Amino acid sequence: MYVLRTRQKFIDLERDNKVSPVGEIFRLEDEQRVKTLLGDNPGGRKYVDLIGVEHPEKKAKGPKIIIYQGHLFYIGGIETFLYNFTKHYRDRDITIICKDVDDNQMLHLGKYANIREINGADKMECDVLILGNYDCAGIVKQIRAKKVYQMIHGDLRGLAKSLHWGDNYRWRKDCRVDKVISVSDTARDGVIECGGVDSEVIYNILDTEYETDDGLSFITLSRATAEKGINRIIQMAKEFKKAGKHFVWFLCCSLHQADPGVVKIIKSMPEFVIIPPTQDNRMLIKNCDYLVQLSDTESFCYSAYEALQRGVPVILTDFPEAKKTVDPGKNGYLVHMDLSDLDIDKIFNHKPKNVTFVDKCDYDKWEKVFKGEL
Repeated sequence: MYVLRTRQKFIDLERDNKVSPVGEIFRLEDEQRVKTLLGDNPGGRKYVDLIGVEHPEKKAKGPKIIIYQGHLFYIGGIETFLYNFTKHYRDRDITIICKDVDDNQMLHLGKYANIREINGADKMECDVLILGNYDCAGIVKQIRAKKVYQMIHGDLRGLAKSLHWGDNYRWRKDCRVDKVISVSDTARDGVIECGGVDSEVIYNILDTEYETDDGLSFITLSRATAEKGINRIIQMAKEFKKAGKHFVWFLCCSLHQADPGVVKIIKSMPEFVIIPPTQDNRMLIKNCDYLVQLSDTESFCYSAYEALQRGVPVILTDFPEAKKTVDPGKNGYLVHMDLSDLDIDKIFNHKPKNVTFVDKCDYDKWEKVFKGEL
């Protein structure tokens, strides 16, 4: 259950045309609807702020645990720790609280734990409070806990030097903290040196289920123009997202050639990685799962051949030459121009293996050309 707060007045067509005033707090269950209100829509308008994710039907076991982290960003090691931790202990009663959090990160962490923003007036109770920030004096006053742990996620010695905290930096453990936990021996040594406090070392949890490793990587080396299929690329990526697939798509394209509206959509989708085109981009091909070229027409698609040459399957629109290049299921897949036959399951679950390449060039004919004999 997603908890939202309106940031601008709008008519909510999904709730009987209800006019949502600024500051209204309401709840939705549809994740895609939430993403739309957060700005994942054609106009890119953000109508709401995501302030929490709840699991009211979850029957958690054990003590009530609250983890506090002041700020959570789109990516980061602490963010990864929280995700792996709550995923591993998904059957426990865990709530993450923070002052502010990136929307995408809240959606990510909300899969396995309750998460909410907290302000200075909120009061909470729990059995175990785990503090993720080094200075948590304020938050400890707001949360009544039977046991308080302080986590040390970094090497305080290295941080003090890197962030110019001063040569005489000293960390002081809050008197309400019962025990300090360090994520490595290095973190433990740092807190001993900078704070004179010993700690229990518990190395961070790794995600052993590899949930997102079913994702794929795509690459396109092309001009970002209509006849080269840039609009189809966007459409295909949206279909992948709609199907809940994880992927990254490297666009080695010159976006200045694309329509401004197209560029705006591409930059709004985090799955796209924009790489300035250079002659060396082809070095990336061998590390991707597919090369994609969705042109209106091609007489000799060089990037497709370069991919096959490197054992990488291709996805091409069914222009005439593509039908002579791709053997569906063996070295790639073909799709109609309108993508009406896009088979996402085949692409993600049946990637062609042992892709081979046949050099079709007749070098003897070139020798004849050189001699004027052709």
